[in-house]
Amino acid sequence: MAKKKHEIMSLSMDPDMVEMLNTVSKKMGWNRSELIRKLVKKHLDLLVNEDEKIPVIIRVPQELRGDEEALRKWLNQKVDGITAALCKNSVGLSA
Repeated sequence: MAKKKHEIMSLSMDPDMVEMLNTVSKKMGWNRSELIRKLVKKHLDLLVNEDEKIPVIIRVPQELRGDEEALRKWLNQKVDGITAALCKNSVGLSA
């Protein structure tokens, strides 16, 4: 199968966002266009819930890495909060 060409697009961003893109793309070893494509794809995949699953994203504190007991405690608190939020009236769950 032939590789699809990328369509060239133009977008404007504030300087802080451009700086953040530069920093992250350098850290990941990608160019900015590749980073933007990956970010947009990931975000669009979350927005398009073809299988009716609700995406849940959490950021785990770095200091919990390697500490199983503390990590389990922290995750259980998050699970309780997520459960409570999803069992309430569904108003406000959409972006």
